[in-house]
Amino acid sequence: MASNFVIPGDVVGAAEEFIPGEGTYVRGEFLRATTTGVTEFDSKDRSAKVHPRTNAPVKLKNGDVVVGQITDLKDSLAILRLGFKRGCEERPIHNTEALIHISRVMNSYVKDIRQVFGLRDIVKAKIIDDTPTIGLSIVDDDLGVVKAYCGRCATPLRLDGKRLVCPECQQVESRKLSPDFGTGVIR
Repeated sequence: MASNFVIPGDVVGAAEEFIPGEGTYVRGEFLRATTTGVTEFDSKDRSAKVHPRTNAPVKLKNGDVVVGQITDLKDSLAILRLGFKRGCEERPIHNTEALIHISRVMNSYVKDIRQVFGLRDIVKAKIIDDTPTIGLSIVDDDLGVVKAYCGRCATPLRLDGKRLVCPECQQVESRKLSPDFGTGVIR
């Protein structure tokens, strides 16, 4: 089936033919669009989706991978300002904060959250609680810091073997790194 441009309420396909995916819902015998966008059909799992083509806010839900910047560190909590959701990079998330509790950073004991994060770090995390405050986790191996800044002089840190070193002041720091660290690409 060819991709079409649809608006909310437009028929995307027959409910007996497709499973509703993101951006669609079932009403009666038909799948309909919840947003303005372009349809996509997956013949393998027989699903239909609508990829938004508007400036509508990104919908966040449990399991989504997001990228944000650390704005504050407390004793057992990191506060992030969210930037975007993976797969929706062209649609930034505005004015949304999320929290990562120290118990959600590693499978092992962490004494101080500053061993895992630094102020201004860019972090790839997964949403584990979407109400009322967004809770994040970086326990999975593919999650963690993707860009780190020196705690002393705020210069971007470089990976030197398994250590993070500041090229300006030579300070050595530790983080829970994502495999995406330093690549500039979020997978």
